[in-house]
Amino acid sequence: MTTSFSLPTKMLSGAGSLNDIPKELQNFDARKVLIVTDPGLLMTGLPEQIVKSLTAAGLSVDIYSSVEQDPSIKTAQAIAEVALSVGATAFIGIGGGSSLDAAKAGSLLATHKGHLKDYAGVDKVPAPILPVVAVPTTAGSGSEVTMFAVMTDTDHDEKFTLASPHLAPRIAILDPSCTEKLPPALTAMTGMDALTHAVEAACSNIAQPVTDALAISSVRLIFSSLAKAVQDGRSLIDRENMLQAAFLAGAAFNSAYLGLCHALASPLGAHFHIPHGLANAIVLPFVMDFNVGVAVNKYAALSVGAGLSRRGDHPREAAEKLIDAVRTLQKDIGTPIRLRDAGAKEDVLPLVAKDALKSIQLRFNPHPAAEAQILAVLKAAY
Repeated sequence: MTTSFSLPTKMLSGAGSLNDIPKELQNFDARKVLIVTDPGLLMTGLPEQIVKSLTAAGLSVDIYSSVEQDPSIKTAQAIAEVALSVGATAFIGIGGGSSLDAAKAGSLLATHKGHLKDYAGVDKVPAPILPVVAVPTTAGSGSEVTMFAVMTDTDHDEKFTLASPHLAPRIAILDPSCTEKLPPALTAMTGMDALTHAVEAACSNIAQPVTDALAISSVRLIFSSLAKAVQDGRSLIDRENMLQAAFLAGAAFNSAYLGLCHALASPLGAHFHIPHGLANAIVLPFVMDFNVGVAVNKYAALSVGAGLSRRGDHPREAAEKLIDAVRTLQKDIGTPIRLRDAGAKEDVLPLVAKDALKSIQLRFNPHPAAEAQILAVLKAAY
């Protein structure tokens, strides 16, 4: 079987890397920039800080600051309309996965027009989009390096995915100062999102040595730094480690794709408005229990790579240590561990299972999952 790996995104990392944005934009000959962010982040002053550095470098800057959690088709359309009205030639997404995905989708529509759902699925984007610079303020989604954007169709109460190499940001800025003020609960949820990305990418049935190496490195950083970042948000070392972990996991699943956790996370978000990272955090150990029989060697490799087991340990023993460590980490960082605690309703779970079957990510789960098996996982997690 042929596999492929590509990484079109340039990554700049470390304290002060925000200051490199004007120079990077000048490399694209971008003179008019649209910043895409959310209302809460706008209040922190970070977007204004970036505006000042851009205007000092002679760039023209406008801001769209109405991105919601689970960004909608209407939001993407609004971003594109603003970009076209001001003549923007580049975008800066600032925030978590929602803002970064919205920036990608807005750039797509500003470049190619049409309806956003015309581009749903894999490789439907015909050519490059206007450049996107991604500035993550959470360490979780990996959107700063991936070719994916997850959007919401509010008219039909469903999420859908855009997947194209043309959507990958040109630049990712991993500055730990951008995540320093992230509240503990959001640090925890987004960190578990990154862990889910790494675990699912490693176990994907199209994983390869490159993606395995990225996933193992990500898992090691998460187990060493996530709890510390939750407990002490001022620890820039742990903040930077988590940004690196999210980037590594994103680079892994960019080529290896994901699995059952993410097939479940989208309908859980659509039906119950459970944040994406939290949905993944809750179902991850239950999906690992479901997959362990066929993914035992991959789980064992992750366990050894994270320092949870030793080389030479029995693979099943090492795999179980990894699953136990995930559950312990959940408790240490205080995320809810049951779907009922996140607002899910038991009588709607069959519909969630049915909707999960629509996800392309199921194709890459190491253990084939029928509707009844998916429902069993949901009930176990409930």
